[in-house]
Amino acid sequence: MKRVLVVDDDPDVLEVFQEVLETEHYKVYPLLSPRHIFKTIRDFAPDLIILDIMLNGMDGRAVFKELRLNPETEGIPVIMASARYDEDYIASQKYHPDDYLEKPFNMADLLQKVNALILN
Repeated sequence: MKRVLVVDDDPDVLEVFQEVLETEHYKVYPLLSPRHIFKTIRDFAPDLIILDIMLNGMDGRAVFKELRLNPETEGIPVIMASARYDEDYIASQKYHPDDYLEKPFNMADLLQKVNALILN
C-alpha cells in the first residue's frame, strides 16, 4: 500500500485529504504541523508528501526547501498546496515541487496528481 504524508494546519482539510486518498487505498498520515516532519518521514516512510504552503507559524516553502536539501528526503515527490499562491508563483521559486494543487481542489485533480507521482 502506497503511503502519503499530508501536512496542513487545517484539521478539516486534512480530513478531506485523508478520506479521498484512503478511498483509493492509500495509507495516509495527517500531520497538523511540520515541526516533526523529518521524524514522521523516518517512521512513516511516505511515497509522496502533500505540503500546504501557509502553515500556522511556519512557511511551507521553507519546509519544502529543507526537504530538498536533505539527502534522506530529496527524492520524495512533493505536491505543494495553497489557496493563496497560484501555480505561476510556485514555478518562479528556486525550488520546484513535483506538482501544485490549488485550494479549493477538485477530488479528481487531487487523485490524478497523486497517481501520476506515486504510481510511475
